[in-house]
Amino acid sequence: MPGLARRHAPEPSRVRCAVLNFLLACVAGDLSPVDAPAADDPAGYEELPGSTDGDDTSEPDDDDPAPDSDEALWGCSDLFEQDRLPTYHLTLDRRTWNSLQSEFTAHDGTKGYHDVEAFEVDGETLPDVSIRLKGNEGYSWVGTKMQFVISFVEVNEDQRFHGQRHVAFDATWYDPTLLNNRTATRFLRRLGQPAPCANNALMYINDEYYGIYAHMEEPDREYLERNFGKENADGNLYKYGYELKNNPGADTSRVDGWWSSYEFEDLERYGDPDQWVSEWAAEATMPDWDGYWISGHNYFIYDHPERGFMYLPWDLDATFGYYDATSYDPLTGIYWDYVPHERSVLSQDEYEQRFIEYIAEYAEKFDAETMDAELLEWDDQIRDWLDADPNKYYTIEEHDARVIATRRGLGERRDFLTAWAEYNLGR
Repeated sequence: MPGLARRHAPEPSRVRCAVLNFLLACVAGDLSPVDAPAADDPAGYEELPGSTDGDDTSEPDDDDPAPDSDEALWGCSDLFEQDRLPTYHLTLDRRTWNSLQSEFTAHDGTKGYHDVEAFEVDGETLPDVSIRLKGNEGYSWVGTKMQFVISFVEVNEDQRFHGQRHVAFDATWYDPTLLNNRTATRFLRRLGQPAPCANNALMYINDEYYGIYAHMEEPDREYLERNFGKENADGNLYKYGYELKNNPGADTSRVDGWWSSYEFEDLERYGDPDQWVSEWAAEATMPDWDGYWISGHNYFIYDHPERGFMYLPWDLDATFGYYDATSYDPLTGIYWDYVPHERSVLSQDEYEQRFIEYIAEYAEKFDAETMDAELLEWDDQIRDWLDADPNKYYTIEEHDARVIATRRGLGERRDFLTAWAEYNLGR
C-alpha cells in the first residue's frame, strides 16, 4: 500500500536536525504547518470531511449524567468545565509587572514567582496568590503575549482554589486555534491516558483585557491524586524525565539509573513497558509533534509507588492541525536519537507489535465526528474573545483557516491510522 511503511524492528534513523534546529526550522518556515484553506472557504466547515463509516453516537438519557462530561468521568475541577470561560482578574503592582516583562524580554529562562496584589475569578477572591512566566523562552516567548502559571501555594502551602494548587495559561504563536490543548487532553482522557484537564479562560491584568488562553491543570499533587488516588500520589514526578517537580530532597537514584543504561533488560526493571508503549502510541495517534514519542520533548515521568515509571503527556499545543494529518507515520517519523528509551523498547518485537496494536485500538476510538462537534462549539465560545485579544499572535482569519484545517484533519487522521494499522498487522 503506497505511503504506508511496515517496520519489523525500529533502528536509529539519521536525525535530520537537532530538536532546537527542528523548532527553528518551523519558525523559519522550512517545516511550516499545514496549508489551510482560506477562511471564507466553506468546504469542510459545516460537516466533517473524510470517512463517516463509524457508528452513530446515540443521545444520552436525560436522567443520566452526560457520559463525556469532565466532572462525571475524570474528576476535573469545575474551573475546567467545558461550558464556561473562567475570567481571571489580576492586580499587579508596578514592580511585579516590570519584573515579568523584564524576564520575558531577557529570554534567559528566569521564571520566578511574584506576588499578585489582588486576585479574583468570576466574583470569587483569594489572598496570597503568586504568578510566574510559563513556556519555552527560546521558542515560544515572542511577540507581546506572555504565558503564565498561577500558584495558590507559594505563600500558604495548604491553600487551594477549587481544589487546585496551580493553573497554567498557554497561548503560543503556533496554535492559531487556541484549542489544541483542550482537544488533545480530552482525546487522551478518552483513551484512558492520565492527561491534564483543560478549557479556555480570559485574563484581565490591572482592569485591562490582556487576552484569552488555553487554561490547564498543572501536573502536581492534585493532578496525581486525581489520576492515581491519594494512596499513590507520593511518588517522584520528573519533568522531561529528570527534573524533579515535587518531594524536595527525595532520593532520585532510580531516575539516575533510568538514564544510565538504555538496554531493555535494564529499563524494564523500572516500570511497565506496556504503559510506556500505550502512551507513546496515544501521542502518535493525534499526533503530538512536540512530545516524547517523536522528539523526547514535552512530557513527565512519574515514579508510581506500585507501577514504577509511567509516561505522562503534557503541553499539547502542537497536535492535530499543527501539520498535515497524513504526513507522519507513527514509526518512521520518530527522531530516534532523542528517544533512547523508546528506541530500546520498540526494538523488541513484542513491544513494536503492541505499539501497532495500540494504534489500531486508538484509531477505532478516534471519534472524529464528536470531536468535530466539540471544536465547533468551543470555537463559537472563544472566537469573539480571541478577535478582541490585543496581544494575539495571528489574525482572526488565520484562526478560522486553522480551525477548518484541524476539523478536516480529524477524519483524515483516523482513516490514515486505520489503514496503517491494518497494513502493519497484516489484516
